[in-house]
Amino acid sequence: MTERLWVAGDGFPTPGLHPEVRTYREVLHALHTGGLARAHLEPALGVGPQDWEHLERVVTDRGLTDTVTLAPPPPRPLPRAEVLKKAQENVVLAAPRVDGDTVEYDLVVCDGNEIMRDHTAERQHLPGMLLIEAGIQATTWATRRSCPDEDGRLPYPVMHECAFAFARFLFWLPVTVRVTLAPTGPAVPGRRPLRAEVVYTQHGRDAATGRFSFHAFHPPVIHGIEQNQSRKLIDEAFTRGRTAAR
Repeated sequence: MTERLWVAGDGFPTPGLHPEVRTYREVLHALHTGGLARAHLEPALGVGPQDWEHLERVVTDRGLTDTVTLAPPPPRPLPRAEVLKKAQENVVLAAPRVDGDTVEYDLVVCDGNEIMRDHTAERQHLPGMLLIEAGIQATTWATRRSCPDEDGRLPYPVMHECAFAFARFLFWLPVTVRVTLAPTGPAVPGRRPLRAEVVYTQHGRDAATGRFSFHAFHPPVIHGIEQNQSRKLIDEAFTRGRTAAR
C-alpha cells in the first residue's frame, strides 16, 4: 500500500508528532537508506521548489520512480522586490491570483525565514507574527499592483492601524492568504486612503482574519513627511536640551 506523506521543512516545530508528516531531512535519509519503499510525497510548508527538484533527482537516482511518486512542486515565492523585502528567504507569499480588488496567494515559508528561526515557542502551529507578516506582504503586493500613479510609479503603503483575530491554529499544511482592498476616503495628490481585509484559510476553514488601514503614498511624498517630522523632533529635542543645560 502506498503511503501518503507530507514533507515539511526541517526547522518547523514538531511535525514529527504525526506519522503522516516527515521533515525534509527525514525523507532524504529514508530514501538513501531504503526506509521509504512505497510513498506518495506532497510538499508542506518549509520546502521550496529547489528542495523538491532534489527529491525528484534522489528518487530517480535510487531507481524508485515506480514506487515513490511526488506531487507537483511547491510554488516559487514572489521576488523580494515585489513585497519590499531585503532578504528573499523572508518572502512568505507565492502564486498571486487576482480577481478584481481581491488577491489570493499561497503561503510559502523558507526554512531560513527570520520569524521561524526566531520563534522560540516550540509548538506545533505557525507563529502569529508570521501570519501578520504575510498580511503585510499581501497588502503591499496588491496595493503596488492596483494603485500606480499616472506616471506608472508604484506606491508605498504606510499602515496606521491594524487588528487580527485568530480563531484556530494554522499548521504546516497548505495555507491560502486572501486580501481585499477598499478605499476609505477620496484620494488626494500623493496619497490614497485604503483598507485591507485579510483572511487566512487552511483546507477550507477560515482560521484567522486581519485588517489594515493605510495610505498608499507616492514615495517622495512619504519620504518628505518623514524627513519633516524627524527634523522637527530633532529641533525640539535640541531646544529642550539646550534649555535644561542653562
